[in-house]
Amino acid sequence: MKKRPEVVLNVFSSIDGRITTAPNHNVMEWTEHDVDGDANDLTHRLYDELNCDSLVSGSESLVVWSGDWIELKQPITEPKKSKAYIVFDGRGRMDWGQTEGLVVVTRENVEPSYIEQLESKNITYVQSGSGDHIDLSKALGMLYDRGFRRLGLSGGGSINGAFLREGLIDEVSIVLAPLAIGGRKTPTIFDCDDLSSILEATKLELIESKTLGAKGAVWLYYRIIA
Repeated sequence: MKKRPEVVLNVFSSIDGRITTAPNHNVMEWTEHDVDGDANDLTHRLYDELNCDSLVSGSESLVVWSGDWIELKQPITEPKKSKAYIVFDGRGRMDWGQTEGLVVVTRENVEPSYIEQLESKNITYVQSGSGDHIDLSKALGMLYDRGFRRLGLSGGGSINGAFLREGLIDEVSIVLAPLAIGGRKTPTIFDCDDLSSILEATKLELIESKTLGAKGAVWLYYRIIA
């Protein structure tokens, strides 16, 4: 089996697993209104404690953030050990402005114009899979070959769910904000196909749990049981 980086899901959510207030809402509004119990900042600090050498998200999150931009008065802690921001953009829909430290993962059959954009902006990229979606396992192998060893996966729910269903998450770190959101279409930690049997559920082993800060956030840290 080809080597791949370890993948650590590191996210914050409400106590019911919601990662935004509603569809197409930027979760930064929780921080802006000071209702997240500092979960956002605490989660970003954990990337370094968990020894993540890079951060990973999907393009869907960036589309939401850019469409619902929120300027924070106090900046969120930036991980110091992270050497790259890896974005999975299989549909090739991003028009990149900020390119420093960026690595893009896309499909082999993405539109040629997208590859032209990446190359014209000197953006590092890898192409994996020629179907409707990125071949995640192959992509991780390619990232390993480029020196990445421990990735901090930060969502949104669709990419988290894809990694979960393919058995590509090794550890789960969740900071629970003291909020209950609810909703029928609100994004969750894992947005993916339903299971057909409880036997398909991903089993976890608790490594550590504790309160973080003084505003009611709780950290749960698990290892995936293979």
